[in-house]
Amino acid sequence: MADGASNRTEHRPKPTFLKNTIISTCLFLFIATVLLTSVLPGRPPPDFRRSKLVQDAGKLEELDQVLHPKEHRYRETTTFYHEWTITRSSHRPDGVLKDIYLVNGVFPGPVLEARSGDTLIINVANQLTQDQGLSIHWHGLHMRGQNQYDGAVGFTQNPISPGANFTYEITIAEDQWGTFWYHAHDQVQRADGLFGAFIVHRPSEKGMEIFEDDTSFSELEDRVLLVGDWYHRSATDVLTRYMRPGSFGNEPVPDSLLVNGRGAYNCSMAVPARPVDCEQRQGLTVPKLSLHVGKQYRFRVVNHGSLAGFSIGTNFANIIVIAVDGGNEVSQGAEGSSVGILYPGQRMDILMTPESLAPAGGDEAPSLTITLDHENFKYPNPALGSQGIQRFPINMSIATDSSMSTHLSTAYVPEHIDLDSLTASSPSKLPENADMTLVLYTATQKLSHLHNIPHGFINETSWSPQANPSGPLIRLPREQWDVNQFVPKIDFEAFSGGQGGRWVDLVVNNLDDGGHPFHLHGHDVYVISSDRADRGWGSYNPFSAEKGPGLAYNLLNPVKRDTFFVPRRGYSVVRFEADNQGIWMFHCHLIWHQASGMVMGFEIA
Repeated sequence: MADGASNRTEHRPKPTFLKNTIISTCLFLFIATVLLTSVLPGRPPPDFRRSKLVQDAGKLEELDQVLHPKEHRYRETTTFYHEWTITRSSHRPDGVLKDIYLVNGVFPGPVLEARSGDTLIINVANQLTQDQGLSIHWHGLHMRGQNQYDGAVGFTQNPISPGANFTYEITIAEDQWGTFWYHAHDQVQRADGLFGAFIVHRPSEKGMEIFEDDTSFSELEDRVLLVGDWYHRSATDVLTRYMRPGSFGNEPVPDSLLVNGRGAYNCSMAVPARPVDCEQRQGLTVPKLSLHVGKQYRFRVVNHGSLAGFSIGTNFANIIVIAVDGGNEVSQGAEGSSVGILYPGQRMDILMTPESLAPAGGDEAPSLTITLDHENFKYPNPALGSQGIQRFPINMSIATDSSMSTHLSTAYVPEHIDLDSLTASSPSKLPENADMTLVLYTATQKLSHLHNIPHGFINETSWSPQANPSGPLIRLPREQWDVNQFVPKIDFEAFSGGQGGRWVDLVVNNLDDGGHPFHLHGHDVYVISSDRADRGWGSYNPFSAEKGPGLAYNLLNPVKRDTFFVPRRGYSVVRFEADNQGIWMFHCHLIWHQASGMVMGFEIA
C-alpha cells in the first residue's frame, strides 16, 4: 500500500504556472481586502484585545478596562445607537470550560460609556439556539418615563424570544451619573455571564474639572472592575439542585471568582464528583493589572455575583471610598488597605495611588486581593479553596507621562473600611416623617404544599410571572393579576396633586440566617436605619413599637443607594420618594433567592 501511494504521488501532474498565478492573486486580494476593511472610514478597527478574551483566554493576561471620561464630560448630549447580538458558546474565563453568554462575541459584555442627558438606543437580538428568552435590565438607572424599557420580565416586558429582537430606548436623567451596570433579568442568565458595565460620566465645563478632593480630573485614570463569584456548572443546573427538597434551602456555594471576566482557578481543587475541563493558569497566563507609581486611579467596582459579597484589598496603596452605587457620594474619611462588604448588585468608586514599586504591606509582590464573604456559605465547597480568597498580581511601573498625581497619600494604613459605616458627603433634605410606611417580612421557606422545595417569600407571597392571563403586569389591569403578584399601589397624586412624590418608609425584616441585598428598580433609597440581632430575631414593626432595637433613624446624612443590605435576623429601614410613575420590581439580588420567588413590586401612579 505504501509503495502504491508513493507511486501515485510521484506521477501526479505538477501545478502549472497559470494555476500558481491564480492562487497567488486570490491570496493577495484576500489579504488586501482584510487590511482595507479594517481601516475604512467610519468602521472601527477590530477590538483584538476583547476578541482574544473570548477566543483564547489563556493568552490574555491583562485585566485592565480603561474608561474614556474626557470623551464624554465636555461634549453636548447625543444619541448612541447599538446593535447587540446575544449568543452562547464555550470558553474558559478562569481556565474551566463553560458555556457562557456573549454580547457581540465578547464576555463580559461591552462597556457602555455615556454622559448625563444622553440617549442610548440598543437593539438586542436573541440568537440563542435553545428555547431561551432573555431581557436586559439597566441596573440603577431611574428610567423615568421609560418604565417599559426597564427590562424586568413579568413586570414590564415579555422575554425576547430566540430569533426575535427588542429595542431599548434609554434616556439618562440630567441628574444621574456614576457607576451602573446592565444584566440579564430573565431566569438565571446573569450567573452565566450576561452582564456588563454601564458608566455615566458627570458633565463638566472646560476649566471646571476639579474633583471633590481637590484632585484634578485629568490626573485620574478611570477603570472598571467587574468582580463576582462564579459557578462551573450552568446556572440552570445550579438552580435545579437548589430548588429540591434535599437542598434544605442551603444556597449553592460558588466554585471560583472572576475579575473583568477573568480568573485563575486551581485545577487541583476540582471535586471528583463534579469533574471539570480545566487548563491551569500560571506565570504569564495569570490575569493581572498594570499600574503606574504616582498615578491616581479611580476604580469603579461592581459586584456582578450571584450569592457572595466580597471585600477588596491591596498591599501597595491606601483605598479611599468616594461614592456608592450610582454616583452617590460619601464622606471621605479614613483611608485603609481593604474595603467591604460589597454585596451582589452594589457598586463602589474607590481611589488608589500606588506610591512605590515595592508593596507597602510587606508581601513579596504587589497584589489585589478579593475575599468572598462566607455568610451565605452554609456548607463547605472544596472546589472553592483558599477560603474564597484570590490574589491578582500587579505589574507596577514608573509613569512615563506627565499625569502624575498631586494627591498626597498618607502612610500605608492596614485597616479595613466598613461600607456599612459610611455616611453621605452632604446633609440630606429628608422630611422629618414619611407619608406612609410599609412593613415587609422576607424569608426562605420549605412548605409541604410546595413539596418542601425552598421558595423565597415576601409577606407570605412567593412571586412567579403572571400565568393566566399571561403577560407583563404593565399591560394587564390589576383585577387580572394572580395571587403571586404582591404589588402595593402608591398613589402620589392623591397626596401631592401630582406636584411631587410621596415619601415612603420601607421596613424590611429578614427572618433568614443569611443577609439579603435588595434592589428597588427606578429609585434610589436612603438607608436610615439597620440592625442585626445578636440573639433571636431582630424584627421591627413601627406600628407596634415606637422605635426599633437598633439605632435611631439617621435623617441627617444617610447613604443613598439603589441596592441595600438587610442583615440576617435583622432589619433595614429605607426612605424613598415615590415620584417615578410605573410598576417597579423590588427583589433580593441573590440570584437563587430571586429565581425562587423573593420578589415583589410597587405600582406608582
